[in-house]
Amino acid sequence: MENKSNQKKQKQKGENLVKKIFGEIMQWIIRGVFIVLAIAILIKGGGWAFAEAYDLLAKTPSANQEVRNVSLVIPKGATTETIAGILEENGLIGSSLFFRMKSKFDGNDGKFQYGDYTLSTAMSEEDIMEILMTAGAKRETKKFTIVEGLTLAKTAESLEEQGICTKAEFFEALDNTNWGYKFLESVPDDSVRNIVYQGYLFPSTYEIYVDATAVDVISTMFDQMDKIWTDEYYARAEELGLTVDEVITIASIIEKEVVEPSEQPIVSGIIHNRLKVDMKLQMCSSVLYVLGKHRSRLLYSDLETPSPYNTYINDGLPIGPIANPGAGAIHAALYPDDNDYLYFVLKDDGSSTHEFNSDYDDHVNDKSKYTNTFNY
Repeated sequence: MENKSNQKKQKQKGENLVKKIFGEIMQWIIRGVFIVLAIAILIKGGGWAFAEAYDLLAKTPSANQEVRNVSLVIPKGATTETIAGILEENGLIGSSLFFRMKSKFDGNDGKFQYGDYTLSTAMSEEDIMEILMTAGAKRETKKFTIVEGLTLAKTAESLEEQGICTKAEFFEALDNTNWGYKFLESVPDDSVRNIVYQGYLFPSTYEIYVDATAVDVISTMFDQMDKIWTDEYYARAEELGLTVDEVITIASIIEKEVVEPSEQPIVSGIIHNRLKVDMKLQMCSSVLYVLGKHRSRLLYSDLETPSPYNTYINDGLPIGPIANPGAGAIHAALYPDDNDYLYFVLKDDGSSTHEFNSDYDDHVNDKSKYTNTFNY
């Protein structure tokens, strides 16, 4: 009997062990199923989750974003982490961490090329990644030239004539972009004058990519003006008690009044001298700007044309630049010749040069010699 009892107990123990092992196997199977399901959910929903997080933390372009071009160097051998840090330091992306994550998620990690780049703060991360992956290949470019002394309207016309962008595209980009350049800080808004950026699109010859937008074109021209306006120039303007906008306004008058570069500082001296003694500037270029057309000789009635740009009827400077000045005129506006001249008259000998005077009677005598020219 005892032997049978022991056998029964052994049998029961064996059955219990089998049940225990089977139970544990089932638990592992169930756990495995849950793990597989969890992985599937993560894979399926990972893109959505990443996109949501990226939208929250990455750069989000907006209407109030300050647009500027940034030139930078991606060193040879730079990792995505290094590149992301460079981009974040230059304000081109919102988060280096998420740029790295997106690079890996999109399969771009390790594909970025070293070299010199000019990127815009208006670009999305996707645009930046595309450029960093393709800039090693030669991109087709084209050139355009904007000459000194053009108004904003004439600049737009010139760009359209050269096939760079249409006038509509130009003004749409100019007026609806928040430009983040220091030299524009003193420019009054359009409630003060309706031609806000005249004088600041630096005249030069430029090379741009064939697919450049109007924003790219304007940024390129603003970039050159930014290079012109060194710390020395800001300090000099402050020394003269002038804003950048006032300096550019003076420079624009010089640009329109003077053909011979050596005379630019002299005429600048006359403008500064007249401002110091509260004498009207009486510059014919300001009247011609108001009239909107060139004349070989102004009429007395023209000089009375009402406009805040007309320096014959208003004291001091006009309310803004009358053209886009070049580097020479800007430098002359900041560093006028130290003279005591108050008057000048254009010679009629074809030289495009002037006679200068400190005395009004001497000026009148010179005027009598040059009866068919502008005089001041």
